[in-house]
Amino acid sequence: MERRLRPSKPAKGDFTEEAAAALRALAGSDLEPWLLAAHPSFVTNPYQDLLYQRSREHGLAPVRVRRDEQLDEVLDLQRAGLPTVLHLHWLHLVMKGAGSAKEARKRADEFLLRLDAQRDAGGRLAWTVHNILPHESRFDAEEARLCAEVAGRADVVHVMAERTPELVAPFFELPRDRLLIVPHMSYTGAYEDHVSRLDARHELGLMPDELVYLVLGSIRPYKGLPELLDAWAELPPDRARRLVIAGAPTDEAGVDEVLERAALATGVILDARKIPPNEMQVFLRAADIAVLPYRRALNSGALLLALTFGLPVIVPADSGLVESVEDSFGRTFDPDVTGSLAEALVGAADLASEAAHGAALAAAAAVSPEVVSRRFSIGLREALATAR
Repeated sequence: MERRLRPSKPAKGDFTEEAAAALRALAGSDLEPWLLAAHPSFVTNPYQDLLYQRSREHGLAPVRVRRDEQLDEVLDLQRAGLPTVLHLHWLHLVMKGAGSAKEARKRADEFLLRLDAQRDAGGRLAWTVHNILPHESRFDAEEARLCAEVAGRADVVHVMAERTPELVAPFFELPRDRLLIVPHMSYTGAYEDHVSRLDARHELGLMPDELVYLVLGSIRPYKGLPELLDAWAELPPDRARRLVIAGAPTDEAGVDEVLERAALATGVILDARKIPPNEMQVFLRAADIAVLPYRRALNSGALLLALTFGLPVIVPADSGLVESVEDSFGRTFDPDVTGSLAEALVGAADLASEAAHGAALAAAAAVSPEVVSRRFSIGLREALATAR
């Protein structure tokens, strides 16, 4: 995707200029070009860059929508006769900052009117379902309604786990005849990877023979860290077992308590800050096993990042994550069963092996960014050809 530096608030017309440049790059293609407008855009998350890296080869010109006002430019381009696909990703920004359910509904309705205008002009709509509901949801009923309305309007609904319709069913329904199933890609090549295991452990103050569990990513309530700390406290004392928790804490309720508990817990190393991309490798290379103690999960970039670095994983059983995990490199737990996570932590110790490491790497290779991007791009074009 376009990565030129832009001011924090792009000027009117910037999107149109980028779209024109992206489409010029497709000149000479045998395929009808489509403008692929990605909204919202998060430059700190490599997911979109990886998903679209092969799109141009299939006649799709990806351009980031950097603010809501640029959706007007997407609409203008469609009205001018340029085939456009508005590709929606995370929906949490639609209601962000709403002070009441009434205000949240109003914001959702305004957003849906934008989508209707795009469709009325002949534009297409695609949606990638990243979460069951937004992690920071304050008004679940309104978030569920928005998801249902977007799904009903979408020409293509991209899901990364086959169980997605089942897992979201308590909140909203997905149109099964418009599903495009393409898994989450690995992060091969997206992060620096040159530090050795010994150097990584030295930097974190870990001994070479310690068994190291890792939780990497933002520190938030939905990630189940209180339950993980409970499970950790249940384990028999073992000086050779360590838990590393690294990531930026949010200001959500309960996070301060988690930080205090983690800081005082035996055998736990806490690094409560936003981990720069170039430092991710230190934690991933120092660890033996990645733990994802989530209470509710559909997809997880943290899971695929762990596999990219060959880390075996522990994931919740009743989730979309299990579709990416095999017994050769993973263990599961039931978030609703007391003691299940502690049992999984103990049982995962045998995954600290070359065989499990190799199996995790093989799983990541099967969903390399190149493979996933090609599958997504081909699938999207085929779905657009038959939609409506």
